[in-house]
Amino acid sequence: MQPKKVENMEKKKIFVYTSRTCIRRKLDARRIADYFAANGHEIIFDPRKADYIILVTCSDTNSRMEISLKYVKRFMKYKGELIVAGCLPGIDPDKLEEIFHGKTVVTEHLHKIDEYFPEHKIKFNQIPDANIPWQNIDESRPYWALLNLMKKSKTVRSTYKKMLKLIRNSALWKTAVTTWYGTFAENPYIIRTSWGCTGNCAYCAIKKAIGRLRSKPIEVILYEFKQGLKKGYKYFIFDADDIGGYGIDIGENLPRLLDAITSVPGDYTMDVHYIHPGWIVKYADELVEILKRGKIKRIGSSIQSGNPRILKLMHRYSNTDKMKEAYKRIKEAYPPLIIETESICGFPSETWDEFMDTLNFITEVGFDWGVIFPFSEKRGTEAEKIEPKVPQDEIMRRMKYAKKFLRKNGYDVRYELYLKSLSENILVYSKIK
Repeated sequence: MQPKKVENMEKKKIFVYTSRTCIRRKLDARRIADYFAANGHEIIFDPRKADYIILVTCSDTNSRMEISLKYVKRFMKYKGELIVAGCLPGIDPDKLEEIFHGKTVVTEHLHKIDEYFPEHKIKFNQIPDANIPWQNIDESRPYWALLNLMKKSKTVRSTYKKMLKLIRNSALWKTAVTTWYGTFAENPYIIRTSWGCTGNCAYCAIKKAIGRLRSKPIEVILYEFKQGLKKGYKYFIFDADDIGGYGIDIGENLPRLLDAITSVPGDYTMDVHYIHPGWIVKYADELVEILKRGKIKRIGSSIQSGNPRILKLMHRYSNTDKMKEAYKRIKEAYPPLIIETESICGFPSETWDEFMDTLNFITEVGFDWGVIFPFSEKRGTEAEKIEPKVPQDEIMRRMKYAKKFLRKNGYDVRYELYLKSLSENILVYSKIK
């Protein structure tokens, strides 16, 4: 339930924006906007006119850190006071401090934004979690003037919706429509099950920003889900930093949550993102029974590597035989299920043969969709100390080979996103049906 809007408070103009972030930070941005609106302020879409600019950032890779820093520099030029929120101030505070000395709020402690606005009667923790990701709109850019005109065109909207319907069953559809999704089509209803993570992956710095696992009670998640159904949504995404670990801090677990959700009658489908492989193995029996109901259409589960030695170095679940068996079991339980994955190329000390283990793992399991990321070393992580490092040119050589290998093994590698200034290739592939 939304708190009542505060009246008789000095109204400020608030501009909220996200750098290139995950969907969870976009939910944070939406909740921040709701927080200011509930306290009587005006949410605007032109940073030039704002009294406060709230930038929600990412810093999980060095490229995304650089993108976040670019936005910090840009928004510092406006007269409004900039507050940098999200993961950048938690993961790379030193890099941020080189250019910015203003107010920050780390993802794990977003509620501390209250400290900057003590006059607010409605506190951040009183604002319900968001279910619709924040969409950046920046009316200071000519692009948005053109886009607004396009949105008013019934022909453009109709054509886009027909296109979306044709490709939505494709495993690559999410990549293809990321930029436009929500502009001409209805967004999915996102339900965050928890915050924080139970893991300690050697390459990951995200936990510095998101903290320990904090799960929502099942009854709260069920309430959000039923509210989405009442609003007419039929497509739901259940997401979290560590959704597989859901509930272990409150005496619950993921199978009980999914059982409760999929037991609700109705015409809907759902995705579950991202279940670490260890949880897939642990809960395989329960997942098999739940998947037979046909409500869960897509599961994301990042393997990161298909080699046991590398997985142990990463501090991830390393029994690759059990992983393969579990993935095959859940696929057999519901054959239309789309299983997504992610993996890393060039983790420190990884050999060519060990990277081949990853490619062979992908094809043996038959993942429907996936991304291969080049290794991005984050300072302060355990991976920073692991030697020898895989040279950048060798990582790129492996990425090019992976593209050919996957094509030969029945995959459509239609997107290779290359950020030239950041020297980062991202290989996206989908299984040809």
